[in-house]
Amino acid sequence: MTSEPPWYDRETPADVLRRIKRNALGAAIVFAVFAWIFGGFRAFLGLTCSAAVTMISFLWLEEIVTVLLQPAAHQHARRLTFRVFARFALLGVALAVTIILARFNAVSVLLGFSIIVVGIFGEALYSLYRSFAG
Repeated sequence: MTSEPPWYDRETPADVLRRIKRNALGAAIVFAVFAWIFGGFRAFLGLTCSAAVTMISFLWLEEIVTVLLQPAAHQHARRLTFRVFARFALLGVALAVTIILARFNAVSVLLGFSIIVVGIFGEALYSLYRSFAG
């Protein structure tokens, strides 16, 4: 008689990362609605740009770790250099909009930077729920 392995042994890291991204996106949408209602357009803009910076950094870090840990052919240096500079330019534009146009609304910017933390917290609550549910 073989018993089925527990749920946490059947999950892959890709499943967990997908849920973290989905939770972070949901948090960004909820925070954006509240920022728009209570802080106006500038708060919404600050939150959106800081959330974009956070998500870009998170996805970039995920891609770098995935590439480094897998034994595969590496990309051409020219292509990799272009991608790095393009990402830095995108991060710079998002930060400039956050600071210059949004006039650095502290609450909305901090909420935007915390969306990945909320996504990870949501994953922790989900795992806790699953452990008690069976």
